[in-house]
Amino acid sequence: MFKKLAMAVGVICLMGMLTACGRTSEQKVTEIRVAFNQNENHPQYRAMKAFGEKFEKETNGRYHVTIYPNGVLGEQGAMAEFIRTGALQMAIVPCSVPEGYDADFAIVGAPYLYDNIDHLEKATLNGVFDDLFASTEKYKFRVLTVYTAGERNVYAKKPINSADDLKGMIIRVNDSPTYVEMAKLMGGNGSVMAQSEVYTALQQGVIDAAENSELVYRDFKHYEVAPYYAYTRHIVHPDVVLASTAFLNSLSDEDREIFDRLIKESTEEEFETFKQDIEVAKKDAEEAGTQFCYPDTNELRERCMPLLNKIANQSDMTKQIYDAVVALREEDNK
Repeated sequence: MFKKLAMAVGVICLMGMLTACGRTSEQKVTEIRVAFNQNENHPQYRAMKAFGEKFEKETNGRYHVTIYPNGVLGEQGAMAEFIRTGALQMAIVPCSVPEGYDADFAIVGAPYLYDNIDHLEKATLNGVFDDLFASTEKYKFRVLTVYTAGERNVYAKKPINSADDLKGMIIRVNDSPTYVEMAKLMGGNGSVMAQSEVYTALQQGVIDAAENSELVYRDFKHYEVAPYYAYTRHIVHPDVVLASTAFLNSLSDEDREIFDRLIKESTEEEFETFKQDIEVAKKDAEEAGTQFCYPDTNELRERCMPLLNKIANQSDMTKQIYDAVVALREEDNK
């Protein structure tokens, strides 16, 4: 593992040197390297690309953002370590990555915490997570913001019109104890599996179902082997943007103000773009033969409440965040 990490760090540094070699010597340009595991068409990539272009322009070319998509720099779990060593300046990763350093991050992606994507966006832009995000600086990285990865819903070979239809189903889930427990509470059995294996596993009957956003469902053509997409809405999935504290501390006050403002703008752009892309993905899937199902989410939420309560009450920080998210829901329902 250490050898692989060292090799990856060396590759990243070499990429940075080669990029710098192609630039003019008239002005020192600081390269901001960003790791990302999805493709260039993903809403998160597009939001980060727009951020980079704006930041470069507003700082008169003092900075240049280079995004390395498609997981070319390695597994997402290693990205925080790359940032801590200074090999990377930024990365877009699942919330489970900072959760590996601080268990309180489990609340950010807890099952049935949010009503919808707008609810997560409002919590993010209203500073609900700010104290938690700032607390990561002791690990030599800072969580800057949330980028949504959409709602996670269950899709299967047969219709799912109620919670009872999930009974006994083997459901592919992320490698997370929270996801495994959630699947059990929903009535199924969680099976941890790499995303690249899901299509074949569904095709061969190794699993009965999987759960993910409409974009993943469409992009991986899972509609071919699981034509029923059920809006269980069990998780509104938050990815997070990480940055090296060494890099952030190197910014002048003026550049940091620009940086923070543009990160917030990129958050709003990413959420809006993702919502637009969902509609396109739904249309594509429907044209390919997908049938959409709408089970009672209140019943599913009740089943998962023991897990949500456990996560919400694990610390003062998680209680604070839970209460703030609930308050936003009540505010919207007035």
